[in-house]
Amino acid sequence: MNISTNIKAIDTIKSEILSEVAALYRSLADYDEVGEYDNVANSISTIIAMDYILARRLGMNFGSVDNKITELLTIAEENGHELEVAFSDMSELKKYVRSR
Repeated sequence: MNISTNIKAIDTIKSEILSEVAALYRSLADYDEVGEYDNVANSISTIIAMDYILARRLGMNFGSVDNKITELLTIAEENGHELEVAFSDMSELKKYVRSR
């Protein structure tokens, strides 16, 4: 019973993530015209939160997700990812994740 409940929860989470991605794309399509900053921030925040919850349902803890994010950001930095080169996005996010 616990396994089936967990599978249902995972399916629910996946559905919510996909719905929020669709909402984000809709908001971004009108972003210049409407300036829907709150809608974009809400969608991005929901996607991130649901990703962490999905990881938990799959047996990972939040810290291991943060560690993996840091690892991937380090690789992107070392490989000269274009967003890192142009904006230092990876190194800034890595600093933020490590400071939590």
